[in-house]
Amino acid sequence: MPSAEIAVILIAMNINLHRRFSFFVLSIAGLFLWSEVRCQTTDTAMVINFPLPHENFSLYDFAEVRFETDKTEVPPADLVNRKFQPLKKVFQKDSLYFVNSIETVWFKFTIHNNSASDTSVALRFPIGVNKAILYKSEGEKLIFIGKTGFTLAVIARTISYEDNRIDFVLNSHSQTNYFIQVPRIGFDFILIKTPVLESFANAEMRAFNREIKVNRPRFLWSHFFTGLFFMFFVFGLIKYLVLGKDRAYLYYALLGLANALLSVVQDEYPPFELPSFENLRGVELFNLVSGVAFLMQGLFILEILQLKIKYPRITLATKWFLFAQLLINFIYTMVWIVSKHMSVFTAIYPIHQFLLLLVMFSWVWYLATIRKGFYRFIFLGAVTIFTAFTLYFLVQFFNLFYLLPRWIDTDKRGSVNHFMQIALVIDMCFYFTGLAYRERQVEKDKIIFQEQLIKQLEANKELQEKFTAELEQQVSEKTNELIQQRQELETEKEAKLLAEFNRKFSESELKALRSQMNPHFVFNILNTIESYALENNKESASIMIRKFSRLTRLVLENSMNQLVPFENDWRSLQLYIELEQMRYADEFMVTYKVQQQIMEQGYLIPPMIIQPFVENAILHGLRNKHGIDGKLNLSATVSNGYIIVQVDDNGIGRTKAALLKLNNPLHKKSLGIKVTQDRIAIFNNLTQNRKAKVEIQDLPEGTRVIIWLPASTHT
Repeated sequence: MPSAEIAVILIAMNINLHRRFSFFVLSIAGLFLWSEVRCQTTDTAMVINFPLPHENFSLYDFAEVRFETDKTEVPPADLVNRKFQPLKKVFQKDSLYFVNSIETVWFKFTIHNNSASDTSVALRFPIGVNKAILYKSEGEKLIFIGKTGFTLAVIARTISYEDNRIDFVLNSHSQTNYFIQVPRIGFDFILIKTPVLESFANAEMRAFNREIKVNRPRFLWSHFFTGLFFMFFVFGLIKYLVLGKDRAYLYYALLGLANALLSVVQDEYPPFELPSFENLRGVELFNLVSGVAFLMQGLFILEILQLKIKYPRITLATKWFLFAQLLINFIYTMVWIVSKHMSVFTAIYPIHQFLLLLVMFSWVWYLATIRKGFYRFIFLGAVTIFTAFTLYFLVQFFNLFYLLPRWIDTDKRGSVNHFMQIALVIDMCFYFTGLAYRERQVEKDKIIFQEQLIKQLEANKELQEKFTAELEQQVSEKTNELIQQRQELETEKEAKLLAEFNRKFSESELKALRSQMNPHFVFNILNTIESYALENNKESASIMIRKFSRLTRLVLENSMNQLVPFENDWRSLQLYIELEQMRYADEFMVTYKVQQQIMEQGYLIPPMIIQPFVENAILHGLRNKHGIDGKLNLSATVSNGYIIVQVDDNGIGRTKAALLKLNNPLHKKSLGIKVTQDRIAIFNNLTQNRKAKVEIQDLPEGTRVIIWLPASTHT
């Protein structure tokens, strides 16, 4: 019983008054003491006495509020002396709403601890809060206690596993004023209900139940999908490193890595948060990493469809869009870190999401037109992610979170993202199947192509052997014929027969040298085809074989004659250069300039005279240049009875080429130029008027070869 009540009773017993008067006095005293127990006095109406009468004790009847139009993170120096208003006078009921001009809301409340020991208590925001900071006053000075809120990173909260709770200690037999600062973050305050107080034990029990029922299953879910996506990343990376740097596998691996990071950041794991930026949460990192994931998805589809070959402009525009959406997500994150405000991006975000939806639809539409082979698996993957993203867009745009299954998750962001995780796993499984199917198909095509190439090489070899045997037989027959003619020479015809013998013998030597030249040329071209075929490019190798077949036919036809039309030899030279360009991936450019008169007059020249010098310019000059700016200029003009052919290259020149040959012990001696010089010497023995000649000049950059061939229209 309170001491005041005992005193009143003793006074009533000791005073000899009338019974009625005593009863009246005692009744008044009892009513007074009862009201003292049941309610706060006028002076202590705003003081909260601890222990609390019940859990979830609302501050609505005991807190005072103040509104500030200035946005600042630092409390005003004179805040303790500023005027506050009772909260229940500002708001008629416990349903808070703040106008747009308010930038900061301050709550003030006082707690008197009647306990004999220090006691921990929890301040909790029932509906949630964007950001809240708790201070206590010591005189006119505010002491920081802790902070919490949905917009704060895990490492910045007082209670890392709770985004709506701050724990603090009440000193024994003390009365303290507390201040809560709630700044505006973004467009609105996430503060609908007044904060409540509850015991530390009750708060921990509630947190433990949430950990068991919500957090732990959600984390297990995320860890499971993180492991799956990381397995996709490892698979794609190994395939990329093993299978000749195929970019499709690289983008697939990066897509798996980005999805794994998405699973991590959506649950706001601390390793991805920075102490310098307390508001850099997983949700902001989620937007940034999702931009990277969408970029990898787009680059993967562009690469596996090889759209840059058919539609280079569309491919370039799509890449620009993909990188632009990543830039938007990056700027979104940076602006949030700096200003904590999304005034512009909140308006354009639906447009950005809608454009992503259109890009996905274009992928699905195009893949639907080519559903053959492995493309059908890529189509199924694109349909899966397009369908999921469409539902994701509709749920967010129309706020349809309540339609999602309760077992996925309880919070809006988590439920949608977990739904997308399932779709992404299905999507990557389809891509995985498509890549495996493509790899199998490539192996089959490779085997078929190799079989065709072997057959073609065997046919070419048989043709070469047949051609060589015919040439050897012709040389043998001509030699026997010359020997017989020489034996039948008479004395008076010795000079004439000797001249005829020399002419025919030179002819036989020329054919023999041609038989030596042609195998050398065929060997180089077959090496070119073989090196390109090993790169697994079926289409290009097929083009090379067709060109080589045409070239082989021209060479065989031209080699049967001592002189051939200039046009035929020039066409075979162009085919040879085209094959060399394909072999060296267009590392040099070629220009042709032929005087029209040469083609019209039907001039005849020895076959395969120009080709060795062109080959020398490519192999020793342009190939060692190591760049894509190589140039080869060929020209042919008629002047003073000669066909003048000029071969210019901007290669490394003869001096550097000689040093490379000297330093390369594996370098094989080139026979083409030596054979050609021998052929020119023999050709000059057969002609009596104009003689062929060759001049090689060193240029400041490269080499120039000038060939003078007699302009003749008859054999």
